[in-house]
Amino acid sequence: MNKKQLVGVGITVFILIAMNFIPGTQTLTSAGIKTICMLVAFLVMLITGPFRLLHTCFFFMVFMPIFGVAPTFGAALSGIANPVIIFVVASFGISAAFTALPLSKRILVAILRRFGKNEKLILLAIMSSIVIISGFVSSVPTCAVFMSIVLTFLDLFDSPEERRRTGRTFMIAVPVATMIGAITTPIGSTINILALTNLEVITGTTITFVQWMAVGIPLAIIVLPVAWFVIMKIHKPPKISEEMVREFIDDLDVPPKITAPEVTVLIITGMMMVLWVASSWVKSINIMVVTLAGACVFCIPQLKTLRFDTFANSIGWDSVFLIATVLSLGDLMVSNGVSGWIVSILPVMSIPLPMLIAFAATLLFAMLVIIPVAPSLITIMAPPLIVLAVGAGASPAIVILVSAICGCCCFLLPLDTVPLLTYGKGYYSIKDMFVSSLPIQIFMVIVMSLWLPVIGRALGLV
Repeated sequence: MNKKQLVGVGITVFILIAMNFIPGTQTLTSAGIKTICMLVAFLVMLITGPFRLLHTCFFFMVFMPIFGVAPTFGAALSGIANPVIIFVVASFGISAAFTALPLSKRILVAILRRFGKNEKLILLAIMSSIVIISGFVSSVPTCAVFMSIVLTFLDLFDSPEERRRTGRTFMIAVPVATMIGAITTPIGSTINILALTNLEVITGTTITFVQWMAVGIPLAIIVLPVAWFVIMKIHKPPKISEEMVREFIDDLDVPPKITAPEVTVLIITGMMMVLWVASSWVKSINIMVVTLAGACVFCIPQLKTLRFDTFANSIGWDSVFLIATVLSLGDLMVSNGVSGWIVSILPVMSIPLPMLIAFAATLLFAMLVIIPVAPSLITIMAPPLIVLAVGAGASPAIVILVSAICGCCCFLLPLDTVPLLTYGKGYYSIKDMFVSSLPIQIFMVIVMSLWLPVIGRALGLV
């Protein structure tokens, strides 16, 4: 282990020991305090990384019952039993169907041929392609695919300095665009499904697929060009010639004619899309069931769209168990009274809806800096936000939408699973990500505050 990892282990051990000597209060029990400390210790291990992510998750599943955070081992594994986990696994299957075939590259090439005349338009073309795909394909695989495409593009540069500058710009843009695209549909991210599940469990109401798209697609269309402009202005890449663009397109090696398996994938995806949209009116259609069924259909051997071995090998078990662990911690935050404690310290506000949205979004973005694991934060904050909305005379659906959008777009620091993919390549620093994403997130708060009340009233969500 290096020094950073040793320090992380030391801090974790200290937290796990010290939390047993912190007494409870009238508003927060000893179990609640231990749960908060357990989450902090888990975050320290994630950030310092002394062990593989999956190994760390297993450790904390063991720690929860041992230290009295979970009453039983079954309670520590509650996240694994959450239907969201099956959705995550199914999402990897849909992603594999697209990435095993040249569909994502074909979309990119079509946009590049149309708009890729210089470095600015190339970046916009790549970000636009990502937004389109990440609305239907899980964020992590989408980011991974386009990261590999960008790495191919960087090989065109002979100068290390030009490669570094271009890499910084594009490697920041890829996760930002992925996260923006994830807000366009409920299936764009696990965060969205988790938010919908929390809304339905707590209030008995839901947000339909069509309602979500009516909120998310216009928001993404507004935010994307601003994100592109900000990243280009702050991290200016060197000039790129049309010849380099043509060479890049050739290097992608996309077959000139669309193949039969690609057509099959598009047809199956289209059928899934019809069912997803139909779920807005036919309540018996469950979008998670449709997603799993679609992943299964892709693997039918006779269709030649996706081999089951490829599907199985594409599943990111680190991501699956990370989500399962934070879901378990989130459930314990609720059962051990932490969410209730947060409710007690939040002010009761009777303010206009735009101000409520701005307050909730700012609070969530700030907390994502402290707790950069969005699934856990969504679970923890759902009850307090709903109480806050009801106290202000607003619809719980609106604040849950805000929480999902903020959770999807937690790119202020590259500590979420999506930006960590490109951050690990070493082209940019935490400071580089922060200075370029802060203006984007401020803009998102403003746009959400103005857009959500308008579309919410139109859709009957207010």
